[in-house]
Amino acid sequence: MILKPKEKPRFTNFSSGPTKKPSEWSLSKLNYSFLGRYHRSMEVKNYLNEILLLVKYILKIPKNYKILLSPGSCTGAMTAIIHSLLGDRVITSIIYDYWGKLWSDEIIKAKYKQEVRYKRYGVVPPLENIKTDSDIFFVWTGTSAGISINEINWISNKHEGLVISDISSSVFIEKINWKKLDVSFFSWQKALGSESQHGLIILSPKALERLKFKKKKKIVPKILNISENNFMINTPSLLCFADFKFCLDWLKKKGGLNWSNKTSNENCQILRRLVKNNTNIEYFVKDSKHQAISCSYFLLSNQNKSRALEKVFEYLKHEKIAFDIQAYRKMPIGIRIWTGPTILKKDLIALTKWLDWSFYKFFK
Repeated sequence: MILKPKEKPRFTNFSSGPTKKPSEWSLSKLNYSFLGRYHRSMEVKNYLNEILLLVKYILKIPKNYKILLSPGSCTGAMTAIIHSLLGDRVITSIIYDYWGKLWSDEIIKAKYKQEVRYKRYGVVPPLENIKTDSDIFFVWTGTSAGISINEINWISNKHEGLVISDISSSVFIEKINWKKLDVSFFSWQKALGSESQHGLIILSPKALERLKFKKKKKIVPKILNISENNFMINTPSLLCFADFKFCLDWLKKKGGLNWSNKTSNENCQILRRLVKNNTNIEYFVKDSKHQAISCSYFLLSNQNKSRALEKVFEYLKHEKIAFDIQAYRKMPIGIRIWTGPTILKKDLIALTKWLDWSFYKFFK
């Protein structure tokens, strides 16, 4: 018999994006001094550049890499990359989750040549013998499946094409080897729980050279044209940037990338213990070396209990124990929990106890 827990999580948001904000966050702590100012004024441009330099510092991005701001969150950034940089070489798309498939479909719409590496969601396909002159594209961490490539040593140091990655669910968490990435992009509502709408694009010197070449060859709509972008395409939300700045300062004070990586690993271990001691759920990603440390996705061991799981979700929501832990809408019914650095360990531990008890209550 499992006893009903007494302690509830203090913070009940476990969504995989947008994610929980830092526990110390509040609107009153944001810097409002630039709200209502002209975004191209020298003071505001300096403020925004200061934030982008802080991103470079925290993430240890090489000095000769350039950061650009795009509209439309991660989707806007990727669409701009497709239209501004790709098309002259074959694109090797490595797919193991919904988002990788989505970007591959966008490449098909653009009518570019593409080699697809794919087995099924939740499984990393073979990575050998990738043509060195192709452009490689992959999602570093796919939250729809709770999967992560985790390292990119399989990419040759002599790779001639561009290496492109969607890093939204890994940035500020994973220790990324920037020297092997030429184009990366993210929106910042994931690891830091900040307000989105904007995307950031990071370009290596090799990518910047490609951009100069493409500028001469192709007409691109202004909103997607990163070759005309000094660092921002359209009007940024200064409120979103104030929020982002707070979250960046918070991460820096906590210990930066090393602290974030350690915290996410420890959070992930709490959920691994839950699965190990529970017969009702199992990891969607079977290979432990590709289980993401930022997001975990579990299937029911017995799919006949799917209606009971819906009752679990409703109960946890009604009792204000956990919000937004359902699987991604394009995936089989299951449990998806964010384990990034803004999630408190004691809240995760409390949630696992309530999950155990809920399984006992509703899965009889």
